Amino acid sequence: MSDKVSVNTEIPSPYLETNNRLYRWKRKLTYAFAFRLLHRFLDKSQPLRILEIGTGAGFFLDFARDNFPAGQFTGLEYDTRLLRAAAMRAPFAKLVQGNAENFQLGFHQFDVVVSFQVIEHLFNPDAMLQNIKAHLRPGGIVLLTTPNLAGLGAKFMKTRWHGFRDDHVSLKGMSEWVAMMKNHGFKELYAGSTFFSGIPILNRLPLGLFNWLLLTIFGSLRWSKGESVVLVFQHSQ
Repeated sequence: MSDKVSVNTEIPSPYLETNNRLYRWKRKLTYAFAFRLLHRFLDKSQPLRILEIGTGAGFFLDFARDNFPAGQFTGLEYDTRLLRAAAMRAPFAKLVQGNAENFQLGFHQFDVVVSFQVIEHLFNPDAMLQNIKAHLRPGGIVLLTTPNLAGLGAKFMKTRWHGFRDDHVSLKGMSEWVAMMKNHGFKELYAGSTFFSGIPILNRLPLGLFNWLLLTIFGSLRWSKGESVVLVFQHSQ
């Protein structure tokens, strides 16, 4: 398998994040939808083994401990600079440097795998899905988000859409991601998308208040035209 990655470690990472109180609050709101979805399908009082692929600066893991107080947390991240940031933010988690396409953490070890805005960075997203299935226990849950190539933002902004980046090498629409998940033997529990943050005028005041209200209340809905795809699937074998 190729070790080619889209991460450029020769330039400053755009994914290192600040830690002031306001930014932390905004990031907490960002992940609120994910915890609502996970709580729909999981018992948060259980000692769940949770893996995040693409830990970044560690905010999800930090908030996850409050949402799953009995959980055991592992984070996988390719960029060692982000791993150092995550280690400071989530010292309770086991952090591993590795590639999402070919990591080995022990078969069927996890009850939950989450990955936010990562799979579009991979040259071989199928390999990541194969690895997720190998690491999930039967009946385990995977939650993925990724930019939606079929969303309104991409449609209206065309080449100016902010989803088009040098390191976004595997962009797809929602229906394509759903089909890929099913091709790997996952069972659909939820498939939806977020709202309008890819359209600048709808992401600025005053119209931005409406977009943020939708995100805060709903997080995502079962429609295919939002900015980011949100998928929850189950290991069905």
